Formats: sequence, C-alpha cells, structure tokens
Amino acid sequence: MTTMNLSTQSNSAHGLWPLFLAIEANAGDAAWQHLLNEAGTAAAAAFGAAGGEQAQAELALHRVLYALYAGRIATPWTPGWRDLDHHRFDQLRQVLEQAWSDSETARHGELFGTPPTPEQFEQWASAHCRSHRSNVGHPLFAFLRDAASHEQLREFLVQETPFDIHFGDILAKMLPGVYGAAKAEFSKNFWDEMGRGETALMHRQLRLDMTNALGEADDVYLNDIERFCVEELRLANMYFHAVFNRALLPQAIGMMLATELMVPGRLDQQIMGWRRVGWPEERMRYLLEHTVVDVEHAHGWMHEVVMPMIQARPDLMAPIAFGMARRLEHAAAVCDRMMELLPSVAATPVAA
Repeated sequence: MTTMNLSTQSNSAHGLWPLFLAIEANAGDAAWQHLLNEAGTAAAAAFGAAGGEQAQAELALHRVLYALYAGRIATPWTPGWRDLDHHRFDQLRQVLEQAWSDSETARHGELFGTPPTPEQFEQWASAHCRSHRSNVGHPLFAFLRDAASHEQLREFLVQETPFDIHFGDILAKMLPGVYGAAKAEFSKNFWDEMGRGETALMHRQLRLDMTNALGEADDVYLNDIERFCVEELRLANMYFHAVFNRALLPQAIGMMLATELMVPGRLDQQIMGWRRVGWPEERMRYLLEHTVVDVEHAHGWMHEVVMPMIQARPDLMAPIAFGMARRLEHAAAVCDRMMELLPSVAATPVAA
C-alpha cells in the first residue's frame, strides 16, 4: 500500500521546522536566539501576503505548534518523547501563538456580525452552524458519500487524525476549575470518550482499530507530522490553542459547541461512502458511535454549559461565538483542501 502525503509543501517548509526538530532545551543561548529569530520571521511571513513564502511559513508554524502541543500531552514513556516543558519551548510557543491569535481575531472576529441577546443565542448559533458552508452541504461530503474510492476515504480519515486522536485529551484539559452542571456535561462527554469504562470501546481505541485495519501506524500523529496538510494541523492547533491558554476557555467551549452541532450529519456521509466501497460495519464502529452520542452532546453543551454561562455572564457570548467562528471557518478550509487533494489519491482498492 502506498502512503500518500497530502502536505504538498512538505519538502519546502520554512527553515523554522528543521531548526525546531534539532534543538534541545539545554542548547546554548546562541542556538535558541537563532531559533526564536526564525520563529519571529516565520510568524510575520505566515500571516502576510499570500504566496509561496507565506504558505511555507504557515506550514512550518503549524507543524511546530502541533509538535509542541501534542508533545506536551504525550507521556514520557512514549517512544521518541521530547521534554518540551522547558520555559524556552513555552517562549517559542507564545511567539507563534501571538502572531496567529492576532491574525485569527482580524480574520474571524466579526464573522457573525452583531451578536444576539442571550435568550436568542440557541436559535442563532444553531442557524449559523446549519447554514455554514462547512456543513453537510459542502461538496466534499457528497464526494465522500457517492464517489470517493477506498483509498480516498482512507486518506481523508487519516488526515483527520491530529484533532480526532486528541479529542479526549483536549476535553480533559477543559475540566479543571469548571463546576456544577457544566462540569457534569464535560464529564458525560468525557465518559463517552472513555467508552463508559470499557477499554475496547474508548473512542480513541475505536479510531485506532479502524486505522489499523486500514494499515495505518498508531503513532502517525506523533512521528509523521509532515504527513498532514496545513489545514488539518491548523484545525487541531485551534483547539489546542484554546485549551492550553486558560483565558481562551470560552472560545474552546464555542468550538466544542459548534463541533457537536455539526459532526453527526457529516459523519453520516462518510459512513455511506464506506458502505458503498464494502467496508464492514464492525470496522467503522468509531464513526457509527459518533452519530448517536454527538446528538446528545450537542443538546448538553447548549443547555447545560453555554446557555447558563451567557445568561449569568452575557459578556462571555462574544468569545464563545468567536470560538464557533474559528471552528467553522477552519473546518471549511479543511473541506476545501480535501476537495483539491483527494482526487490525486490513487484509487487502489485495499482488501477489507
């Protein structure tokens, strides 16, 4: 089986990426200053005028951010683990995050226009999610359902790994300091992610079971970061950014709300595509499970978390809506990119 690499700029990313891979926390001051200078240069280029330099810089920036986030979650006994807790790595992360955060605010801060009243928020948010171009009406989902080959469906599933494999970890980072009904809803969602106490039914494990059956390595999300296109890394980094920085927790809540409102219908299209190419039901339990539980979670996030928050603190509506906007727009960018790149994946069937 041929492994596709949809990150078409993998060999031409900005020099920040190889410098990051080579440096250790105990490197000399000169080496670290050089890296931080490169980070500043990459951050400036990544959000400047579109072009080759901009694309290469943004790819490098999101590879480094993803490696920092995922590496901080990985256990010390993970093969190839790096100790990224040193304050120098935090400084590097903050340089990149600040530039990205400024760009995100400029691009998406006013996406929805004037916010509604707290009483109108549920209808307003649901309508924006339903009508957004990243929802099931995007041509990608008809393609996955009706035309994608086994290999194209496989590649799409693998490309989604950076966020999907970390969903439980991201949710867990939201739990501390949240209490009452919101904590209960977070915990219900987390309990479902944990297979309700059954190791074999943990959603991460179900996903690994499916990708293993497709011939993909368990550690691709850590040891083959160059495999992923910038849009998928950006989507994962968006969630990490919001949960690694406590001030952005309201944004993270908005991201999760939009996720739960959107996912079930999109997954239905993938499931129909997998059935069309003859993939067995028992090998896509990961997808099937989410078509049920995410409908319940969408209701819970709205009524147990978001609505009580904005009724008590109307000022939190704006960052929650901003989190929704970021999630919807970055999901749309993924859809657009997949429609460009998946047709290049060879339609070689893989035995089920």
